[in-house]
Amino acid sequence: MMSYVIQVFTALLGSLGFAIIFKMKRRHLPAACIGGGATWVVYLLCVHFGLDVFFANLIATLFASAYSEVVRNLCKTPRTVFVIPAVVPLIPGSSLYYAMSAVVAEDESLAADYAVQTGLVAGAIAFGILLFTVFFHVVHKIIRLTKAE
Repeated sequence: MMSYVIQVFTALLGSLGFAIIFKMKRRHLPAACIGGGATWVVYLLCVHFGLDVFFANLIATLFASAYSEVVRNLCKTPRTVFVIPAVVPLIPGSSLYYAMSAVVAEDESLAADYAVQTGLVAGAIAFGILLFTVFFHVVHKIIRLTKAE
C-alpha cells in the first residue's frame, strides 16, 4: 500500500516539475499536480484489475484528457496546458532506457522487447489523446446542432 502512495506522490511531483519547467502560471500548478497524480491512480487501478500495459495507458490517458477538459473550462485556459502535465507520469522512460541499454550491450532480443513496450505505451498515450479529442469534438458539434434546431 505504501508503495502506491509513494508512486502517486512522485507522479504529483513529476507533473509539478514539468509544469514549472515549462513556466505554467502559478495558479494552474495545483490542477496540473492533481491531474498527474489522478492519472497515475487510474493507471494503477487498471494494472491492478489485470489490464495490459497498452490498455492501462490508454484508459489513463483518456482520463487525463477528460480531466484536462473539465479543468480547462474551470480555468478558461487551453486544454493542452493541463493534458501534458497529466500524462507526464505515463511517459515510458524506464522501458526506453532499458531498450537503449540492451542496444549498447548488443542484446537485440531484449532491445526489441523493450522497444516494442516503449512504442506501445507511447502509442497508447497518443491514441488516447486523439480518441478523446475526436470524441469530444463530435459530441460538442452534435450538441451545437441540436441547440440550433
